[in-house]
Amino acid sequence: MPAAPAPAAPSAVTNVFGVELPGDAAPIDQQYLRKNYRAEGEALEFAVSVYNSAGGSYQSGMSLAMLDTDLKTAPGAADSWESSSDLKTWTFNINPDLAWSDGTPVTADDYVYTWQYYADPEHAYDFAWYFGSLDVVNWGDVNSGDKPLTALGVEAIDSKTLVFKLDAPAPYTPGFMMYGSPLAKHQAEEFGPYYNNDPATAISSTPWILEEWIPNQHAVFVPNMNYNGQLKPYIEKMRHVFGERRFDQYLAGEIDTVSGPFSPADQEKLMNDEELLAQRGVSPGDFRTHYLFFDFQSEPFNDVRVRQAFAKGIDREAVIDFVVGDSAGVPSYGILMAGFPDAVTDDLKKYQGFDADAAQKLLADAGFANGDGFPKLELALRQETPLRQAVADAVASELKKNLNIDVTINNMDRKTYMAGLNEQSLQFAMVSYGFDYVDASNFLSVFKTDGRHNWNDAEFEALRTKAAGNANASERATQMVELQEILSERVGSVFLWGELQNQMHKPYMKGTWRNKNAAGWEGLQFPNWNAGFGVQNIYTLYIGDNVGDSNRSPF
Repeated sequence: MPAAPAPAAPSAVTNVFGVELPGDAAPIDQQYLRKNYRAEGEALEFAVSVYNSAGGSYQSGMSLAMLDTDLKTAPGAADSWESSSDLKTWTFNINPDLAWSDGTPVTADDYVYTWQYYADPEHAYDFAWYFGSLDVVNWGDVNSGDKPLTALGVEAIDSKTLVFKLDAPAPYTPGFMMYGSPLAKHQAEEFGPYYNNDPATAISSTPWILEEWIPNQHAVFVPNMNYNGQLKPYIEKMRHVFGERRFDQYLAGEIDTVSGPFSPADQEKLMNDEELLAQRGVSPGDFRTHYLFFDFQSEPFNDVRVRQAFAKGIDREAVIDFVVGDSAGVPSYGILMAGFPDAVTDDLKKYQGFDADAAQKLLADAGFANGDGFPKLELALRQETPLRQAVADAVASELKKNLNIDVTINNMDRKTYMAGLNEQSLQFAMVSYGFDYVDASNFLSVFKTDGRHNWNDAEFEALRTKAAGNANASERATQMVELQEILSERVGSVFLWGELQNQMHKPYMKGTWRNKNAAGWEGLQFPNWNAGFGVQNIYTLYIGDNVGDSNRSPF
């Protein structure tokens, strides 16, 4: 009797981008991602607004250079780059085939236009301080309105060659470009920079394009059928789902993935539920440090003894133990978390470690013995999560217990807070910062003279400027350590805690993005699901054929 014929191999399934799905992938109609966003703003496009973003934020264009899950710089819209010997001129070579969804080529002029828009004082970009930290030629004069936009040191040599001219050497320039996702010049000139808020005028050079945005409900992104970039995803559609209770949305199957910080109650539920723990990932994320800052130029915080009293008057370990939890954070005494290049951690305890007696003496030496005569304070927050509000309450309690200083909490709406931050009119506030490029100079530039805060320490600034462009790696690392010492000792801010990003991902969320990275972290690594910033994550994600085992909501 002849042998039965072997069963036919299953035919390969290919998505709209021409990518063959893995053998254990769910059908095409399941290849979508739903994630949460919890604050609604005015602009979907990152280049228009960062801190008042809408629809969960979006990049319609790819940055010149992007980031992989090992925090290494990788090609994005630019295939390659090179610098002059003095590290002050950088040339980026843009992918010759990359185009917008309307067929218009992505050109160097798009990036020139976008950088001029960043610097335009009429734009009043809420992320201008970041791009200004690269010291592009004439940035300050352009941003102040003293020179025209065309004076900015960003030039198109030809349609695919972009040159940055800097006032100071910057060896980290390629990594700096991660956040530089472009606008399409021709579209912005015709419809204005908010063109990507409206599906009728939206265009994209990434795999996805806006189909619908209903504020405070969702933003939907569907395939850009004319996408011709080199990074090809498995996922075809994305839905950004609005909701303040993202943990509950995840439990209900309304979203596929969620990242903290979670409320203390939600974190406790996660850590005590075996099924949820199996879905947990942990990452340092963007190495985010939470800190307190002041109006450094006004009484009483222009006195370093007052700032040092605050730094030593807060028991960070108690805040971690009783509020944050050691599964979600670690105490901080400086701006850099352990594991970030050139980070100094416990050695900074001598400056900002808890010491109630020393704190009380410092306050008394400043003229406020036992807190007498010290003004009542309001601690401003930036529309913070329940966890961060709980941390602020703990800070207020610590300052009352150890220094007899009264502090009330004002959890401001994000737009009002950011106006106060940019105008440097907040007397006492809590904020956080995570890296924008992988170099210690990034965090330290936050404290530059006339930067995000008005600390303005001349010695720090001189060393920061010198170190930032130092091509001698060993010497530069020593300078970065010294800068952290100055910052903590002179209390350029009171550093509180470093955030560990707890995440949950449904069991059907598959792909190499889940593999441990070089540092041993297992979970979603920065830059999360952002299509214009990261070369792996969203591009390696697919939905597995076990999706039927979960209560997943339809797209």
